Amino acid sequence: MTAYFITCHQSPAFVRDQFRFLYHPDHLYLYHVDAKAPVVLHETVRHLAQAFPNVAVLPSRHYAWASYSQVATTLEAVAWALKAASAWSHFVALSEQHCPLRDPAEMAAALQPGVSSVGMTPFAALGPGEQEDVAHRSSMDYRELPGVGSFGVAPLARDPAFLARLHHGSNWYVLSRAACAYLNDAAPALPDAARFRRMVHADEDMVQTLLAQADGRAGTVADRETTFVAWPHIIGDDSMIFREADFFAARDADWLFIRKRPTTLPERVAATLEASAGMTEAELTTAAGTCPETVPALPDPDGVALARRVARAVVRRGRGVRADLPNLRRGRRDPLFSLTFQTDRIPDDVEVRVVSQNLQDFRVLLLAIAPPAIDFSTRHIHGRLAPLLRIRSDDFYCRREILVPEDPAHGFWTRPSDGSVSGLVRRIELHLAAAETLGRRSEPLVQPRPLAVAAREAAARWRSAHGMLRRLLRRRPAA
Repeated sequence: MTAYFITCHQSPAFVRDQFRFLYHPDHLYLYHVDAKAPVVLHETVRHLAQAFPNVAVLPSRHYAWASYSQVATTLEAVAWALKAASAWSHFVALSEQHCPLRDPAEMAAALQPGVSSVGMTPFAALGPGEQEDVAHRSSMDYRELPGVGSFGVAPLARDPAFLARLHHGSNWYVLSRAACAYLNDAAPALPDAARFRRMVHADEDMVQTLLAQADGRAGTVADRETTFVAWPHIIGDDSMIFREADFFAARDADWLFIRKRPTTLPERVAATLEASAGMTEAELTTAAGTCPETVPALPDPDGVALARRVARAVVRRGRGVRADLPNLRRGRRDPLFSLTFQTDRIPDDVEVRVVSQNLQDFRVLLLAIAPPAIDFSTRHIHGRLAPLLRIRSDDFYCRREILVPEDPAHGFWTRPSDGSVSGLVRRIELHLAAAETLGRRSEPLVQPRPLAVAAREAAARWRSAHGMLRRLLRRRPAA
């Protein structure tokens, strides 16, 4: 018996196809659906669990790429599988983007009893560029914003002893039951486990490093990758979508899985997978219903209302502040909540941003506007430390955040139970004040204010006075 752990975030059709291709009544299937995934995906997985007794669903969390939530979710799945059944021999970590390259009999033969297949290269064996990448992952104290990613709040000195122990690989692996028991029982107490909770991309390093320290307690661990990934240098573009030739080349090379799959599988690939599938689409439809259609995501009304409320509060207290609502205007949901602030005293190459995915946890940051560039070296902008961001979002990926040490909370803010946003407003204003000190001349230049700026300031003052008058009138006792 095999326990499959599958993370999914987007496509009901991918999840259904993969389930059919992998299905056997003796196997376990454990799903985690990202909290920010479409409603139809949550419904699809729930219907699978209702229709099949060997399917279960973990509670959804706001899963974030490169963040510790990925490791935490995997460890939660390991703990569930260990308690759920005693007969399974291997735990296979996959995403909805995976397709199997073996039929069930070949897959069973490839999973050797008591042996884990995990790519785990020692840090010292990595190339210079890879070493810079991996070392950078522990160069900051990273804190996660649920559903968005992890932000570095303070630099950490490089630890040569830690790097000497570190092993690097992929977050797609096959673990034996002994390895799972070790990770569940012994590994959390290791000192390195705490270090990984403060890193980015711990999903590619933590399991590998802890298994390398097992001293036989995790069974046999083979240094072997099991998933063929369609990297850009292989397929010639950045889509990372495998082609028909990649599928059969990986199959011939004894890989077990391939990713990422195209929306429509090539004809020969689909025929190969259907020939060994555990059930047909018609059979799955009979058991769990039809595949729902994914509808375009619309701006969340609560997010729109909250963004406008915050923007008005900040502008009312500012002079010449411009608030923008880019994600809400364009209907984007990653992150769901995104505001941009600039003033006429902030340099043109930076902006203040505030983001959230769950509308409870927020992060204010001072962001450089320069085009993204993968450069792990220490950089300063306007004399302040500006670490590289590793957030998978068009707005953040490989841009730089300028740290604001004046803020003891490092830009993080959690909405209180009463719904007040005054704390968030104060944090934004603190970052605006810090941004206005960047590039400041020793002797400020006195320049005439443009008519548009004067008009904005007058409007802001009028809104402030109007709001104050309304509050005073509400407080007056009845005659």
